[in-house]
Amino acid sequence: MDIVSFVETLAGKWFSQRTTHYLASQTSKAGQSNLMMEVLPATDASLVQVCAAQGQDPAHIACGLKVDQDSRMDGDTRNTQRTTVMVMLQPTAEGKGILLQSTPQAPVIQGEYGLDNAVLTLTTQTPDGTVQERLWFANPNLRMRTSVFKVGDTEQMASFCSEIRLGGAPAQG
Repeated sequence: MDIVSFVETLAGKWFSQRTTHYLASQTSKAGQSNLMMEVLPATDASLVQVCAAQGQDPAHIACGLKVDQDSRMDGDTRNTQRTTVMVMLQPTAEGKGILLQSTPQAPVIQGEYGLDNAVLTLTTQTPDGTVQERLWFANPNLRMRTSVFKVGDTEQMASFCSEIRLGGAPAQG
């Protein structure tokens, strides 16, 4: 499976159930999200704009994804809403490539992705530390996602999500 095929499997409306564990305080929180994921063609103006912000050649775009997220952690009184545009540039022969992410609240962040045995790994450096996220499918309509946030070599937070496709795109396979 290549990156374009994998990203195409992400399309649709998803319900996400998340547990986040904060390692320093040994506390956990649960949360839920509704996600709408739309695959964008390589020629989409928003993808070209994200590339321009990072000085990347839009001719190297492999695919893109727009993610609309509406989330709430247990105990919060308000939902968090965010839109993220993700651009995957053409991968190397090993299946690794540059990942660009943009939200209206933050400048474009550059990271990397790798696709190995139908598991997508996203690694992003932020001003606060490194986030590594892994996504894979248990079946076409059930997706698993983990993330780990590190400061230096110390893991600060870990989360696990199970995500169920609610519609919006045909199930594969």
